[in-house]
Amino acid sequence: MDTVPDAWFAELLTQLRASDFHVFTRLEAEQVCAAAGWTVRSDGAVVIPGTPSGGNIHDDGEQRVYLSIALAALEPEQFGHYLAAAVTTWGVPTWFSGRSDLAVGWVDGDTLRILELSGRGEVSVRVASLAADADRRWRNWKTQYRYPDSVDEGDRTPTDEHDVGYTSADDYEMSFTWSAGSAPRGGEIWSVYTLGHLRGVLTELLRSVHLAMRALGSGPEPLVLHFFDRDKTPDRYAQLELSPTDIRLRAFTTEATGPHLDRLGFVDCGDGSATRMWPPDQARASATVTAVFLHRVGLGTENLTMSVSGHPLPIDNFSVDVQVDLEGEAGLATSAVLQTFELPIESLGPLSEAADQRGEQE
Repeated sequence: MDTVPDAWFAELLTQLRASDFHVFTRLEAEQVCAAAGWTVRSDGAVVIPGTPSGGNIHDDGEQRVYLSIALAALEPEQFGHYLAAAVTTWGVPTWFSGRSDLAVGWVDGDTLRILELSGRGEVSVRVASLAADADRRWRNWKTQYRYPDSVDEGDRTPTDEHDVGYTSADDYEMSFTWSAGSAPRGGEIWSVYTLGHLRGVLTELLRSVHLAMRALGSGPEPLVLHFFDRDKTPDRYAQLELSPTDIRLRAFTTEATGPHLDRLGFVDCGDGSATRMWPPDQARASATVTAVFLHRVGLGTENLTMSVSGHPLPIDNFSVDVQVDLEGEAGLATSAVLQTFELPIESLGPLSEAADQRGEQE
C-alpha cells in the first residue's frame, strides 16, 4: 500500500482550500504548484515530493484545465481515512457520485475540489473551476445523442450470456451513473438506447455502488433495479439487486419465462420466482445475463422501462441518473407507470397471484 503522511496530506488540503480558482487557467494551475514548491514540467507533469506519482495539469482547452494529484493506492475500506481528513479541512461534502469509481465533491464559490477513489484503489485529489467541470459534463451530455451511430450492429443486443467481452456499445462518455448528497452534481439524466448500452451502464453502476459500499459503508436497503414492460406483464419483469454480499437477478416463473430461466442458470425459489446470484464484484457477468434475459423475453424494444428503489449508501438523496430510452421516448413520465413495481419481488402479491393463475390456466 502506497500512502502519503497524514501531516503532509492535511497541509495539502489547507493549501488547496486557500487557493481560489475562478476560471482556473493553465497559468493559475502553475501558480498554485509554484506556491507549493512543486516543479511543473512542459508536459504538465507535476513533481510533488512525498507522493506515489506526483500530479498532472490536464489542459483540454481554455475552460477545461484541472489539477490532479495522486495520493495513495489502498483497499477501498481505507478510503474513509482520507475522506475524514478532507471533511475536517473542507467541511461537509456537497455531493457524491460515481461512474465505475467514487467521487466526493466540495463546491466552494467558483472552485470544485474532488477526492476520488478509482476501481483499482487509487486515491487522488482534483481541483478545477466549476465552469471547467460543467463544460466537461456538457460535452459528455452532447455525446450521448451521437452514441447510437457509433455502435456496431452486432453489439447492440447481447445474446450470449457467456460472452462478457467489451464491445463498441461500451464506448460511452457518461460522467456518472449515480449521485447523492445535499446538492446534485449537475442534474443530468443519462439515456440508454440499446441493450448493449444497458449492459455497459449496469456494469459501471454496479461496480461503482459496490465500491462506494466498501468505502463509505452500506445503507439500510439494497439497490434494486426493476425492469418491465408498460403493461406490467409477469412474463416481462426482472429485478436486479445489489447488496454488500451479492448481486441477485430475479424473475417470475411462468410458462413463457421458465425455459429461459432454466437455460440461464436460475434457481427456483418455490414462491413463483427464480433467482440467479453472483458475488458483488461480478458486475459484468450479472449485467450480461440481465441484458440477455430481457432480450429473450421480448424487452429489447421500446417496451422496456426501468425504475429504481432502495437506499444502498449511508448518504441522503441517492439516485440512479439513468433512464431507459430505447426508442427515444425520453419524455415518458416513468414514475406514473411503474408504481406497481417499486417493491421487492416477494412483496408483489397481486402480480405473483396473477402469474400463478396464468400458469394454472395454461
